[in-house]
Amino acid sequence: MSGLATVLLPARNLKDLRDVPESVRATLQFVALVDDAVRAALAEAGARRPAPEVNLV
Repeated sequence: MSGLATVLLPARNLKDLRDVPESVRATLQFVALVDDAVRAALAEAGARRPAPEVNLV
């Protein structure tokens, strides 16, 4: 596996998941709603970024 954990896809493509083997589906999170997709994408981006350093003078 390439480290892929979350797949964002249009809701209209959820029906196509039946073509993905169960063993693959079990290892991934599928996000189909726009609000959920944006939230998931931002959470992933935030998890990879180090917290900014703040120096107060």
